[in-house]
Amino acid sequence: MRIWLDILSPKQLFLFTSLAKTLKELGHEPIMTSRHYIQLDDLLEKLSRDWDIARIGSWGGGTLEGKLRASIDRLGTLLDYIIELRPDITFSSGSVEASRISYGLGIPHILISDTPHSPVNRLVAPLSEKVFTPWIISDDEWIDAGAHPRSIRHYRALDPCFWLKDFKPSKEQLRELGLEEGEYVLLRMPETMASYLRMSDEQILNFVKSLAKILGELRLVILCRYREQSMIIQRSLKDEEVLVIDKPIFGQSLIYYSSIFIGGGGTMTQEAALLGVPAISIYPKKLPTVIRFLVEKSLILYYRDLERLLRDFGRILKERDAMREECKVKADNLWKTMEDPKKRVIGEVFT
Repeated sequence: MRIWLDILSPKQLFLFTSLAKTLKELGHEPIMTSRHYIQLDDLLEKLSRDWDIARIGSWGGGTLEGKLRASIDRLGTLLDYIIELRPDITFSSGSVEASRISYGLGIPHILISDTPHSPVNRLVAPLSEKVFTPWIISDDEWIDAGAHPRSIRHYRALDPCFWLKDFKPSKEQLRELGLEEGEYVLLRMPETMASYLRMSDEQILNFVKSLAKILGELRLVILCRYREQSMIIQRSLKDEEVLVIDKPIFGQSLIYYSSIFIGGGGTMTQEAALLGVPAISIYPKKLPTVIRFLVEKSLILYYRDLERLLRDFGRILKERDAMREECKVKADNLWKTMEDPKKRVIGEVFT
């Protein structure tokens, strides 16, 4: 079968290339599309030798109008491309364009997502023949997003299990960045331009400044989402010993070898927890179900109040080695309870 997978974010790149690899091994023909997007472009270039991923359309920027216009523009060009290829089935993780085109052409659309709260899913879920999601997310969350109750399927895994199952850490990235194992704190900046997430730039900037001053011998490494973020941070922290990474990277090894991970989003925070790294979430809104689950499993510490986190950080630093041993045991135990989500998805869709 010819299978279309539409990729709109780094997480989706990891998810769908891992799924495409398995589909290809089973004799199917994966067709992958994406878009021009600052968080994706470099990663797509690095994977271009392994995968032919057509970039069609662009990200719409930080405004609602910009996102809408970009989606409308992408829809027409993507339609022409897909009409030529005529896939038998479509997978996306919340692509409005892929779900709309598939619906219009009579192609079954399969949604794989752990974010029923994302606004795009109110458009995508109703058009999806099946909705695959982690077992901890209730049917009601997806029904509220517009999914038909009979379309909802669960896998007993978290989404990073798609690509972390066979993960093996490498220190090559540390050497390239001049870092040492366990000698840095890794901070993933919160999203400030998503349509569903807002955080005061001044608030997070003040937090970063204060955090850099209390780490002692540890270095602060900051993964920015946008060049605007990195420029502001670099100007504000020019006198501090901080490494600012302003381009997308394959961050799993960087997470694995960090002393502590602090996450302002969802995917990397899940990755840290599943890799047994002491993880702290500073997610600025209501916690998504998956992050709340990991907090309840004591695999993530959650701080909505950044000032409180700064007050507690001295204690966290002193306890970090014991925390890592404890997190590793808990992560290993969690992995034992979960299945390979690729097998569940492929088994339900193709049999």
